[in-house]
Amino acid sequence: MNRNALILIIVVILVIVGAAALMMGKQTITPPAAGNTLLALENHATDHQVHAVAVAENISKADGSLTNIYIDSWTQPGGNVTVDLSRELGYNGSLPAGTTFTLKMWLDPHGNKTGNATLNMTVHGGTEDKIADETKAYLLTASHVFYPLSTITSNQVNVTQDPAKGAEFLKGIRSVYVEILITVNADGTVTITQLAPPVLCTLAAGG
Repeated sequence: MNRNALILIIVVILVIVGAAALMMGKQTITPPAAGNTLLALENHATDHQVHAVAVAENISKADGSLTNIYIDSWTQPGGNVTVDLSRELGYNGSLPAGTTFTLKMWLDPHGNKTGNATLNMTVHGGTEDKIADETKAYLLTASHVFYPLSTITSNQVNVTQDPAKGAEFLKGIRSVYVEILITVNADGTVTITQLAPPVLCTLAAGG
């Protein structure tokens, strides 16, 4: 085998190995089905990240049982995260009209500065074609001191129905608490009603 052929084989092997490594490190995110009911958090602030932990309480699954959904999310300035509630609960399409659940949220602002952060977030809900309707969204505003900037630099969300993992999500988050009621409508939108306004808290575990 001549020298040029050997070099060519080595280059081909390196390309194949590199491509395999790239695919292994790439996360596959399944896009939501068009008719599924979604829940989204959008961070309008330009100077801080938001670490939000939420609990959707007593929400009906497709099999008729009730469950809690625990959500742990990071939204970057101007970013948003989305949870596919229908997929999580076993529905093929929108959640049934009249479905209601309480969403309890704890939020921490993280930024590379001192002083007070002005939380400015929107909670959206509905099917993919309705979720961007600002008239149906809930705007959450509150002021709290900054916490140090996190090493997390992307929009991330983790979802579980496991209470033990949900408890792990809640550990350490300690700033602003808000409680809202979400009702699914027949047209694919949701109605969001504030149950408890944003208040300061010390630890999520202490309510």
